[in-house]
Amino acid sequence: MSGWREQRGFTLVELMVVVLIIGILVAIAIPLFNSAASSARKGTCLANQRAIEGAAQNYRAGMAPIVPVAGLFNGNHTPTTWDVLVHDYLKVAPKCPASNQFYWMDASGTVIGDRGAVGWANGHTHY
Repeated sequence: MSGWREQRGFTLVELMVVVLIIGILVAIAIPLFNSAASSARKGTCLANQRAIEGAAQNYRAGMAPIVPVAGLFNGNHTPTTWDVLVHDYLKVAPKCPASNQFYWMDASGTVIGDRGAVGWANGHTHY
């Protein structure tokens, strides 16, 4: 019986090559994932805006063509605001996925901003 035993397994060089390949694949995948996530948030934000604007149009069609919709929606459900669209035309008040804040609608029924850290702000600076 010989003193040398046949050992099976991977060499250190083989393991280092595998780790290097995995590292390269991860380095490629992370930016692509971040880009896809950002694109999904933007699409969700735009879909939320369209849903709110559609609810405002439905409200105006049922009430009168010239009824202003200012104050109908700001999404925060406080006693001092009038969130008619949420109760009658939207199941829940959507929030912007990037800022996690409620949307803000002007008198014509167009979503023009969201509630930022300092209060209601025009526009979506994150897009």
